[in-house]
Amino acid sequence: MKVYDDDDAPPMSITINGKPISEVYSFKYLGARFNSEALCDEEIKIRLALPRKRMGKLDPLWRSRAISPPLKARLIQTLVWPIVTDGTDVWSWTWSKDSRGNTEAFEMQCYRRSMKISYRNHVTNETVLNRVDQKRKW
Repeated sequence: MKVYDDDDAPPMSITINGKPISEVYSFKYLGARFNSEALCDEEIKIRLALPRKRMGKLDPLWRSRAISPPLKARLIQTLVWPIVTDGTDVWSWTWSKDSRGNTEAFEMQCYRRSMKISYRNHVTNETVLNRVDQKRKW
């Protein structure tokens, strides 16, 4: 019996009803995107694109001066974050350094947008989090 290294292994062929199933890099199953490297980068990018649209639709809320920054942060947690997580346990995702950074950046973009804080103002992320009375989620 020959033992193969991962690099030497012959390609696996699976057939169903005599028809071969082709190998793909990624596929969607039950609403989630899977890839051959078991990374969730593609899934995370998709999940961050949808709430960006929602943040734009909620712009009248972010412009309102009648809503306090901590309440705006709670609205983000209620109306935006469920779209990111979509009922999944995000801690079960395989996080790369880039995907974690993208998610943290999106979180700060949400808070900054809700409070109309431009990056040109050079307000630190810690200051923004203090203003909305929040801690980092990721």
